[in-house]
Amino acid sequence: MSLEVSSPSSRAISPAVRGAGVLVLVVFAVALFSSAFLLFWIEPLFARMALPRLGGSQGVWNTCLVFFQASLLLGYTYAHLLARYLPLRGQVLVHLAMLAIGAAFLPIAMSAGWAPPPDGSPVLPLLALLAVTLGWPFFVLSANAPLLQHWFSFSDNKHAANPYVLYAASNVGSLAALLAYPFLLEPQFTLSRQSALWSVGFFALAAMIAVAGTFPALTRASSVQARTAAHTGKVAWRLRLTWLVYAAIPSSLLLGVTGYVTTDIASIPLLWIAPLALYLATFVLIFAGRPPIPHAWMVRALPGAIVLAGLGFWLAPISLVAAIAAHFTAFFIVAMACHGELARMRPPVERLTEFYFWMSLGGVIGGALTALVSPLVFNGIVEYPLVLGLACLVQPLRTDDKKPSTAQIALLTAAILVVLVEPAAPFGPLMSASLSLWAIAMIAVFAFRKFNPALLALALLLASFVGHTIYTRDGTVIWRGRSFYGAYVVTQDDTNGYRLMFHGTTLHGVELVKAPPQPLTYYAHGGPLGDAMRALGPHAQSVGAVGLGIGSVACYARPDQSWTFFEIDGLVEQVAARSDMFRELPKCAPQAKVVLGDGRLSLERGPAHRFDLLILDAFSSDAIPVHLVTREAFLSYVRALKPHGAIALHITNRYFDLAPIIARIAPEAGLVAYDWDFKPPPRTDFAILSVSHWIVLARNPADLGAIATNGHWTRRNPDPKVRLWTDDYSNLLAALR
Repeated sequence: MSLEVSSPSSRAISPAVRGAGVLVLVVFAVALFSSAFLLFWIEPLFARMALPRLGGSQGVWNTCLVFFQASLLLGYTYAHLLARYLPLRGQVLVHLAMLAIGAAFLPIAMSAGWAPPPDGSPVLPLLALLAVTLGWPFFVLSANAPLLQHWFSFSDNKHAANPYVLYAASNVGSLAALLAYPFLLEPQFTLSRQSALWSVGFFALAAMIAVAGTFPALTRASSVQARTAAHTGKVAWRLRLTWLVYAAIPSSLLLGVTGYVTTDIASIPLLWIAPLALYLATFVLIFAGRPPIPHAWMVRALPGAIVLAGLGFWLAPISLVAAIAAHFTAFFIVAMACHGELARMRPPVERLTEFYFWMSLGGVIGGALTALVSPLVFNGIVEYPLVLGLACLVQPLRTDDKKPSTAQIALLTAAILVVLVEPAAPFGPLMSASLSLWAIAMIAVFAFRKFNPALLALALLLASFVGHTIYTRDGTVIWRGRSFYGAYVVTQDDTNGYRLMFHGTTLHGVELVKAPPQPLTYYAHGGPLGDAMRALGPHAQSVGAVGLGIGSVACYARPDQSWTFFEIDGLVEQVAARSDMFRELPKCAPQAKVVLGDGRLSLERGPAHRFDLLILDAFSSDAIPVHLVTREAFLSYVRALKPHGAIALHITNRYFDLAPIIARIAPEAGLVAYDWDFKPPPRTDFAILSVSHWIVLARNPADLGAIATNGHWTRRNPDPKVRLWTDDYSNLLAALR
């Protein structure tokens, strides 16, 4: 690599600016903090705006993240081109003009009438919506981090020779917004109010950038020419690719560990915040003026982190806290090691914008491979251990390490893919296990020959993951599947004769393999739904059900009834319709119609007054999507009901108590509500009869028959202290148990 570093004499600053170093630092730091705060505010804000149109799933959020990363890349590319080809004054004027164009898109709001396709993946329509609605303001704000640091490098501040310290201020702003949104902004303000406040913040930031731009704009032309000449130095392509790889690994791991922990370990509310906060914290720590954690410590700790992640695959049945802590700690150490290498290899300020471009490109590649490619290639959450394995192969070298050859790295990468893909391959469990063990043994032998602790850690990680993949505490895995909306597992417990389907860690259906199809768990005859069906079923000729699962509720169907299921995920329909997998739907309701697409949107598009009974049983892992429990959603449900129709709503949840929310919405939709929080007798088998919480609603109590007088059901009156949930406002924290 050949780079020229400008001398202090080339930093000639006009007398009007000389001596204002502290003021310059404050102005630039505040501008970068504010810019990052706005970026990380608009991300969850727009995702919440889109929920009523898209449904709730990890895939929606991951797609939004990929768009934001791609916009960041475009912003960094634009900043690099400005810095490369325009003089300082031109850079300032062009960027202010771009900010002015961005103001024309404010306030941020959903496009009227936009809706995703009723079937198929909504990825491309969602990306198009983001581009049209949010693209320009997000793009122009994304350019601020490298561009303002570039301008700051021309100042007379003592940190001008190392403007990378301002990157820490930028990430502090991102972290502040990340924490402020769920705990302060969302509980206090409606979405429309947030959008208005965000617009005010955008204009205030534009004014700050205009002030910050006056400092480099006053720089003498000779200084500009000297700094421009420094761009003639070249950066080796090997170094560029190294920047890209070390940026891509933490970006991929961020989405991978978030998806794995929030679906396969525990769907705890707001758990997704922790890995993103750790990711941002690594940038703050690494790019600080004096990093508090030595980079060498993180490099030496990386093999131990990989082993810790492998241990985390087995800790969930013992302790959720320990399992989550193991994965998050491993992620933090790997991210610190990779980002530390980026900081160690950062170029002089003349190449600052190019450096950020390659960092951003790596982030986009890592995020896109995880969020968009992995669901199409893998039938389980394989990308997370895969990237952990790749982190071992690119572990930053210590002075006493021997670097593997390219051929050796290729061979080890192939072994990693064999281990991760084979358990899902159609070769049978014996052949798959044999191939996996052979590949792991090869990695272990190589690790011992080279005395490489990172590769030994890799072998242990893969061995742990393979064992966890083939067998679970709920029986042997007989099928895995994955779609845009999540990862599913079907297990068989031969001891008890159960076949179970899970979405993450949440049970979504049980079948007794050697018994006739019957409703079990949350849907059993002895639970609230069974009681509701006895009261409402005889009078219902047309039944709609939002959410299919394995088709348990279909066991209540009669031949003379018309049943319609609304299911957002086509993969779930395929599983439920396979008689060799589950028999409830094909045996109990072969005449039932399945409509693919978000249930709320499908009901809104369908004819009015069509159902005598509407069963709402839609979940994303353990959580009911927020857009299904708002006033507008219930108005859609009422529209679909016949005059004396009823709604049965399943709200069983480990973390949220939605009964007060539903009771508050009911009168707004012209409904009365009765609920039953059911607890089965002690020592009852959960696979037969589970804890479940159901609410039934109708226009008047007489439409509910015996439910209105049954002692098990309680009339729920609205609590005026509970704020009404709408498409414009919801507060998940208020619903936490």
